[in-house]
Amino acid sequence: MLKDRERKFQILRDSMFSLSFDMGGLIAGGLLESFSGLALRTGWSIALYPIVLTGRGALNGIEAARISTGLHLGTVKPTFRGNTKYYYSILASMVTLSLLMSLLMGSLAFIFSGATLEELPIILSTAISSQTIAIILIVPATSLAGHESFKRGLDPDAVVYPISSTVADIWATISYIIALTIAFGPSIINHIIASATVIFTLLVIVIFSREEEFRRTIRESFPTVASVTLISSISGFSLSSARKRIEETPGILTIYPAIIDTLGDCGAIFGSTSTTKLFTGLMEPSLSEISSRINELAQIWIAGLIYYFLYAIIGFSVGGSLRSFAIPLLVYSILFPLISLFTFSLAIVAFRKGLNPDNFIIPLETTMTDTITTVMLSAILSV
Repeated sequence: MLKDRERKFQILRDSMFSLSFDMGGLIAGGLLESFSGLALRTGWSIALYPIVLTGRGALNGIEAARISTGLHLGTVKPTFRGNTKYYYSILASMVTLSLLMSLLMGSLAFIFSGATLEELPIILSTAISSQTIAIILIVPATSLAGHESFKRGLDPDAVVYPISSTVADIWATISYIIALTIAFGPSIINHIIASATVIFTLLVIVIFSREEEFRRTIRESFPTVASVTLISSISGFSLSSARKRIEETPGILTIYPAIIDTLGDCGAIFGSTSTTKLFTGLMEPSLSEISSRINELAQIWIAGLIYYFLYAIIGFSVGGSLRSFAIPLLVYSILFPLISLFTFSLAIVAFRKGLNPDNFIIPLETTMTDTITTVMLSAILSV
């Protein structure tokens, strides 16, 4: 009886555990707040941050979803050494997509920030460098989260992305700060890192170009990554436009990464569990099936609400205003049902068309979450 009750509330338990790592987003926010002078130095430097954060999260989401589903299906082993070609092809595709995304995000930051043409080379090299520094830690950390959760009997769908996304936010923020520090100092180092990244990626492409899973991941994921990067540029433009308001509102940068991370993770958990049920035949590819998922959805909502209440308290403590307390709760109340419906619908549509939903759900869902949340925050700050 007790075991049945535990299984009934497993999603709540696993979500509470995994979302607790989103508190680490406060570390990323604290770092950003501490280096706000550097981040807010130019229009392109602050415009680049949400694009870097969202883009890194999108790639991490693809890797997390593929590994989670692969562990369930047996196409991925819970180990680094002696794994399958499928697994190594996924990692190789992450390296390739990272470079393509870096070039795109640098170009968009240049366009939307109104930077001069002379600044374009340093913007591109900074974007590539920040992603290169980030990927060195984030890719193996995501794999490790999948391996260990699977070995310990936890559901990788509910654990891997929330844990790895927080690590990604913190390290991506650190990488962004390092790259900006170099950009406004010995900028030649960024150019060297960028050049080395291009050469290494070309070698990876040559080695894995014959692997079908590598080609399929690139083919299916690149349009998603490109869309994610394009959409997230709206976030960059919003922050760039609200630069003065952000400087006048202490605490907003502190809770910003945690707010977008937790909401995105709630949608990712629901999307990842839905994908697994589709692949294992436990759910029909029909939108009406969402009625059978209400119990799980409610558990995810409760878990997220608890953490958003904590963010509201922290926002009030740092910012000292009721607006800082109300913003997180308002965002969560409005966006959670929209994100959940969007995620579920995307999984069903992708599965029906014979595509792998893991290449689409988390990247598009987290991007939508990050963008809408950032626009909403900027709008509130402007009132």
